[in-house]
Amino acid sequence: MLEFLLNALRSEPEIAIFLAISLGVLIGRVRLGSFHLGSVAGALLMGLIIGQVGLEVPPALKSVFFVLFIYAVGFKSGPEFFGSLNRGTLKLVLLSLVLCATALGAILAMNAIFHFDAGFTAGLGAGALTDTAIMGTAGSAISQLDLDPAAKDLLNSHMAIAYAITYLFGTIGLIVFVGSIAPKLLGVDLRSAARELELQLGIASNEDAITVPYTRIVVRAHRVARLGPADGKRIADLEQLHPALSVERVVRDGQVLERDVELVLQTDDIVGVYALREAVGTLPEWVGPEVDHPESLSFPTRQVDIVLTAAQFAGKTIQMIKGQLIGGERLGCFINSITRQGYDLPLLPHTVLRRGDVISLTGRRASVEALAERLGRIRESNYKSDIAMHALGMVLGALLGLLSTHIGMIPVELGVGGGVLVAALVIGWYNSRHPEIGALPPAAQWAFSEFGLTAFGAVVGLLAGPAAIAAMQEHGWSLLLAGVVVTLLPPLVALYFGRYVLRLHPMILFGALAGAQTEAASMNKIIEQSGSNTPVIGFTVCYAISNVLLAVCGPIIIFVTAGG
Repeated sequence: MLEFLLNALRSEPEIAIFLAISLGVLIGRVRLGSFHLGSVAGALLMGLIIGQVGLEVPPALKSVFFVLFIYAVGFKSGPEFFGSLNRGTLKLVLLSLVLCATALGAILAMNAIFHFDAGFTAGLGAGALTDTAIMGTAGSAISQLDLDPAAKDLLNSHMAIAYAITYLFGTIGLIVFVGSIAPKLLGVDLRSAARELELQLGIASNEDAITVPYTRIVVRAHRVARLGPADGKRIADLEQLHPALSVERVVRDGQVLERDVELVLQTDDIVGVYALREAVGTLPEWVGPEVDHPESLSFPTRQVDIVLTAAQFAGKTIQMIKGQLIGGERLGCFINSITRQGYDLPLLPHTVLRRGDVISLTGRRASVEALAERLGRIRESNYKSDIAMHALGMVLGALLGLLSTHIGMIPVELGVGGGVLVAALVIGWYNSRHPEIGALPPAAQWAFSEFGLTAFGAVVGLLAGPAAIAAMQEHGWSLLLAGVVVTLLPPLVALYFGRYVLRLHPMILFGALAGAQTEAASMNKIIEQSGSNTPVIGFTVCYAISNVLLAVCGPIIIFVTAGG
């Protein structure tokens, strides 16, 4: 049975690839406290183990899977990347530049100290910074070196081994640094700092419904009390007094009266209202007793996700946008959430929105659709991807990556990975403004990214093969030590630069540090400990910028350490 399995793995390498993916993902899910290895590192580790039996895996598969991953990353980051190139986000862009430059310097310094080859050095950077894109673009650069195939295979093998050795501390170290060490170095209490930033963003200055954070809205039916606060008032007057409610329908003597802000409410009218959850307890005082009246609650409603694309609202705060949209009459719309690259933004008056942000609204159908027309476009529940456009994007990106030029005597080439990343950034940005072209739903983005990267890790591990054990014995401890330096030095430098040079608020800074090293787990740790979503403000810009900068570091590392 064992011999049959070994022969199957050797003769049909696709079995080995999918076995490494499956076992790697399962191992990656195992948690030790709050830590888990993750699917990519798990697949690479299983690839290294399975590869000991001696397999011939087509190297081209590695490039195919990496292209899927890097394309998804670029497509997702495109709107934020181009949207962040403005004065309002300049500090966050500078922070990413400083962290990535420090990281590159640290990687090259470790190479000089320990005399690693180009493969070990690139793998050190990818693992210690937990950025697998470095390994992908570095692998593309290795393929362009003037070396024999065996030497290239050895460099790729060393890269996989260095990644596996340094990844564990890279993940744990950054989470501990951002979540525990950085706040202590700055003397910051996370909950107090979060509350301070929320106050700056206006949480205590405005109680209007669209700006106050809440989890959901409710619908209720109330009977207008005789001589009560609502009796004899126009709907518009009642809503102006109590902005946490919106009257949607009135039933009078069995007759349904659709919403009309000029309608004067009368004793025993049954009103169907939208209200914020926190206002439910005061509705009987504002209107009258609650009643069970399905007919009054059967008004048409809609919940939609609106992608912000309108230039007149980009760069404006929630409070400013609300003022421009609503004017003197309530629209009966309530915000459920606002997300940026899939992360929830704090729903505070002075939170600044940017193009590509997704606003989830619930309200009366006509008002929601009118708002969507002004803000941008409704993100439809469309599960079809524009495969032709994305395949063409990968082709054009690969061709772009093959173009080369010279700066003095130095050849400059993006490589296939870098070219595909650039093409995906442009297509993702264009799709955010013209959704009819280049559709790639979030679930498809996740599949491209997760499967592409996990399969890439599995193939890299399998290709490393038997050389892994000898390389670990030779450089294991030096790689571990170098990995600690590369993991901790860049965020340490960026921490003090961001706080004392850029003067960033600590909560935005901590989120930015996590984003600049493209590591969401450390940001989630800050959110958990602070009880606030404010770190997301710093995370998304730095995440988009660093995804590009760190990917570019791969070819630079290979060029410098391989001797040009």
